[in-house]
Amino acid sequence: KKKYPIISDVDDEKLDACCLTEYHPLPGIPQGQIIKITEINTYLTLGTDSPSKNKAIVLLTDVFDLFSGDPIASSVLENVPQNPGEKMCISTKIRLAGKFLTSFAPWLFRHRQAVTLPIVEKFFKALRSEKGVTRIQAVGYCFGGLYALLVGNGELHLADVIVGCHVSLVNKTHFEQLQVPAAFVCAQEDNQFTDALRSEAEKILARKLDISSKFLLTEGTVHGFAARPDPNNPVIMKAFTQANNFIVEWAKAYL
Repeated sequence: KKKYPIISDVDDEKLDACCLTEYHPLPGIPQGQIIKITEINTYLTLGTDSPSKNKAIVLLTDVFDLFSGDPIASSVLENVPQNPGEKMCISTKIRLAGKFLTSFAPWLFRHRQAVTLPIVEKFFKALRSEKGVTRIQAVGYCFGGLYALLVGNGELHLADVIVGCHVSLVNKTHFEQLQVPAAFVCAQEDNQFTDALRSEAEKILARKLDISSKFLLTEGTVHGFAARPDPNNPVIMKAFTQANNFIVEWAKAYL
């Protein structure tokens, strides 16, 4: 059976409350269950079709979930522009600067790569050794996008296919080290994954003739749209649907 694990730190048999109340809830009813993999509470849904047997899609989330009960507070998004071209007022800029110094920078240190990567490695290895998974697609959003790239590099090679959605904390070296088919969902305006970095990444991967790569640039979007869309915004929801379809198509082609 195909597994779609979402690494999570919820403590009961339901989704973390922040996913349902502090953001725009999407329509639909969760169909999965919470199980433990390497002591990590993991939201799991199963596929039933034969081609998906022994395959898994792992969703690596942004900074607002997981992290052993220590996610970034969603209040950091207050008054942040939701559409390309919008400018932040001075008071919002000052507030964000203060949040970065007092909250975000210390959080990044607590969850630096030396801390987070071993957890990700252990999880991916357990999927193969304990759950019988033979092929894995890693899908990373924002912070998780970095780890999608890392598990797809030549040194670790823990994933067979990757997709990055408005990735952050990455540089050109991460793309140079990729050794698996890689696709990227990009926002029209993204100060985390800039036009310049995206262009450089495209050039790097275009030179890798032995692996497939593709970039989807969505219109009317800013960083975060693929993870936390506003269901009342038709432009964002169109892009959100595009992103999900893109992930599925990449899995069908390479997973």
